[in-house]
Amino acid sequence: MKRLPRQVLASAAALLLVAVIALVWWLVYLSHPRAATLDQRVAEVASQLRCPVCQGESVQDSPSELAQQMRAVIRQQLQEGRSEQQVIQYFVDRYGETILWNPPRQGFSLLVWLIPPLTLLGGAMLIGFVLHEWRQRRPAQPDPARTEIGPAPVDLVPDEELERYRAELEAELAADDPLFEPLSRPRGSR
Repeated sequence: MKRLPRQVLASAAALLLVAVIALVWWLVYLSHPRAATLDQRVAEVASQLRCPVCQGESVQDSPSELAQQMRAVIRQQLQEGRSEQQVIQYFVDRYGETILWNPPRQGFSLLVWLIPPLTLLGGAMLIGFVLHEWRQRRPAQPDPARTEIGPAPVDLVPDEELERYRAELEAELAADDPLFEPLSRPRGSR
């Protein structure tokens, strides 16, 4: 029978130890949530509500008198035994859904939650398609005729053809403007 190296055994033991510690931590801390104090619960509920008089602030962060009164109502209702959701619903019934800091994930408000991830997904797909097209257009092999580095060589027009085009252009310009004089003489004539 083959023996395992000590490094493998040490790694396995360390991994087992980490797994046991994670399991104990999960059982102790995550499966039994700590009871929050009344002040923590008031702050949690108040942070989920938008202040009606302060723009862009939660009831928790707002220094306004109305926000202070709302925090007192939250405290009173939590002391009476209502759940956090019941307290939030109390304010929604009085102020409407605009009082909620985060819109509900239902109905028309669902668009607020769906549009950003869908936009990101669409952008990622567009980038993927563009990159795919760029890879398709890239030449598979470099052009053996072009060995130097620099711009691609330009196909030169033969001199006879260039002279013919110059003569036609000068004739058209001279026909339109009687004062036109050619700037240069054609090549080869002196």
